[in-house]
Amino acid sequence: MKILQYTLGLPPYRRGGLPRYSTDLSIELAKTNEVYLMYPGQINPYSNKIKLVEKKDKYPFQTIEMKNPLPVSLGLGVNEEKYYMQKRNISALKKLITDIQPDIVHLHTLMGLPKEFLEYLRQQNIKTVYTTHDFYGLCPKMLNNYPKEALKTSECSYDCLLCNVGPSYKKIVIMQSHLYANLKDSKFVKSIRSQNKTSLSEKTEGSTIFSTNQIVERYKLRKYYLEMFKLIDMFHFNSSVSKQYFQKYFPDINGKIVSITHSGLKDQRKEGSSCVNDPIHLGYIGPYDEKKGFYLYTKILKNLNSNKFEAHFYGDIADRAIFKDKKYINHGILSAKDLNNEYKTLDLLVVPSLWHETFGYIVLEALLMGVPCLVSNNVGSKDLIPNSWVFKDKNDLERMLNYIIYSPAKIQQMKSMVSKLNLNYKMDEHVNNIITELYN
Repeated sequence: MKILQYTLGLPPYRRGGLPRYSTDLSIELAKTNEVYLMYPGQINPYSNKIKLVEKKDKYPFQTIEMKNPLPVSLGLGVNEEKYYMQKRNISALKKLITDIQPDIVHLHTLMGLPKEFLEYLRQQNIKTVYTTHDFYGLCPKMLNNYPKEALKTSECSYDCLLCNVGPSYKKIVIMQSHLYANLKDSKFVKSIRSQNKTSLSEKTEGSTIFSTNQIVERYKLRKYYLEMFKLIDMFHFNSSVSKQYFQKYFPDINGKIVSITHSGLKDQRKEGSSCVNDPIHLGYIGPYDEKKGFYLYTKILKNLNSNKFEAHFYGDIADRAIFKDKKYINHGILSAKDLNNEYKTLDLLVVPSLWHETFGYIVLEALLMGVPCLVSNNVGSKDLIPNSWVFKDKNDLERMLNYIIYSPAKIQQMKSMVSKLNLNYKMDEHVNNIITELYN
């Protein structure tokens, strides 16, 4: 089978679950299939012509940089909408399709991709599959009876990746340049990013009010993405959460739920200890921001008996005032190896997201290390755990934690239950499911 994957990019330049999954999936598929992986590269603001460049790298598939894509906002919000809908000359993409004759084009994002390409694939009767890694392209205001009225302001739900006013087009061009890719992990740039992230996420700003012309452009962009989604043949829902969310926009959507995984996983539940720390060690992994539930979670912890727990935090470069208290320990961003070692020290992982997460690798990773999890009803990986470990709101989570920190035996019971969970984590088995359920 010939398969073209379209993704945001490759690790380590692109981080997160999306590039990790698409890369690992492509590696496994390449063992028995002819695989090509394409990603949006640098922009030429003086041309509308897409160019394709084959890259030489370590992977067993052919990597292709799509030069001069549409802007890639990375969930930072959208500014100057017209650039996100610009017409592109897709002659190079048409030639690619003619040359490789793919059986499947598997999309992991719409970012950077011109609608004309999806229209061409539909004309050529080439099957398209879309994995729902996030909700980019879907704005809740489009479900409103009067969407243009709702689009007057930037205020929207946590799930919307369009309504926030994002970087200017000039900044996006810089962020997609090869120069930025090379400097991104330098100490100087990391320091600036850390300072900016801390100040931006702690600063509360009023909602932006848009002009009539801006409202028209904002509406056009949302229609543009809805039209793109309608050109997809098969949706790969990575959880029940993502399926339910997409169904609000497309009630008759065609797709199947297949839980995701990545190749760095190993079942170490038998090696885990049934012992419980005194005080209990609670873990949080992810950005230290509002939509991930960081502030809700830390507010709850302040209401609990601090002698009964230690709260460990991982996954962000931002600093927070709460870390001045020695009971709240900030480990920052760790390597996968170091994070695995940290899992072994935790008694319980808490995932308090306020926004809808299509999956959430950290839950699968923790469970495979023998660590039980309390998970928000908004998180897709709740599909992996007993319903009694899923909480609906702040009061529900506070009640659960208040009980658990006084009941080490409850943690031991939960650890025992983790060892019996049926966790589908093997990449080769996952690829077989993808081919059977989605590609065939």
